[in-house]
Amino acid sequence: QDVDNKVERVWGDCSCRKKYSHVDLVVMVDGYEGEKGAVVAGSRGYFLKGPLVFLEQALIQYALQSLHARGYTPVYTPFFMRKEVMQEVAQLSQFDEELYKVIGKGSERAEDSSIDEKYLIATSEQPIAALHRDEWLRPEDLPLKYAGLSTCFRQEVGSHGRDTRGIFRVHQFEKIEQFVYSSPHDNKSWEIFEEMMATAEEFYQSLGIPYHIVNIVSGSLNHAASKKLDLEAWFPGSGAFRELVSCSNCTDYQARRLRIRYGQTKKMMDKVEFVHMLNATMCATTRTICAILENHQTPEGIRIPEKLQNFMPP
Repeated sequence: QDVDNKVERVWGDCSCRKKYSHVDLVVMVDGYEGEKGAVVAGSRGYFLKGPLVFLEQALIQYALQSLHARGYTPVYTPFFMRKEVMQEVAQLSQFDEELYKVIGKGSERAEDSSIDEKYLIATSEQPIAALHRDEWLRPEDLPLKYAGLSTCFRQEVGSHGRDTRGIFRVHQFEKIEQFVYSSPHDNKSWEIFEEMMATAEEFYQSLGIPYHIVNIVSGSLNHAASKKLDLEAWFPGSGAFRELVSCSNCTDYQARRLRIRYGQTKKMMDKVEFVHMLNATMCATTRTICAILENHQTPEGIRIPEKLQNFMPP
């Protein structure tokens, strides 16, 4: 299905091969406990431990600091959302294949027997998209740039048998996300789209991770995105490209469903305009850890990228 996707550009050496894959390396550095994780949490359950906990925290800090320096406001989001709000941000297919449902009591009163359905977030894009639900955003306040930080939960229905070992594809992981609300005018959102992609590319270049950028053909786009670029890192131990970043301009698709309008308030007879909304992965930590381990393995151990060393224990 990916055959028509066009490679736009390449950075670094995407042909070198190395000895071990991330599946072996997480165990070799004593940073992962999968068998006990599966006993406790079920399939794809894991404990991250030791050096990989510090590496993950280093990535979170470095990603947040990088985005903060570019004018993004860090946001730590709710991990679950009310059903009616999730229905406005998620695709129907996500309810079947991706989202975990959480059942709780309808209120905090002991005698209340009603139940309340919520959904665990698959990405902080979901709560941040709903942050300005039902609002009018003023032109002078745009663009609004958020660096979302959250744990993400994904059922991964349909990925049976793929990446079952290691931490590349798991049900629970941390992610830092770029999210921007933009003016719908003057090609503004497309300029921001390029900026967001450049920010992600700089991040992985600074970590010494080779990659290529792939333009996703319209047939594989979800309903919301009108253009999507993926950054796929080269994994020299696995001998494959794997997706680390997805960057989408959803133009006004999400904003219409969430009624996030552009302008002060509606002038008489004027047509309502909606803001444009964009999202891009900055760093899904478990996947980035896999890429760092494979690319920076040496016979002596793992070479930690310089940019992360200040965030690591001595």
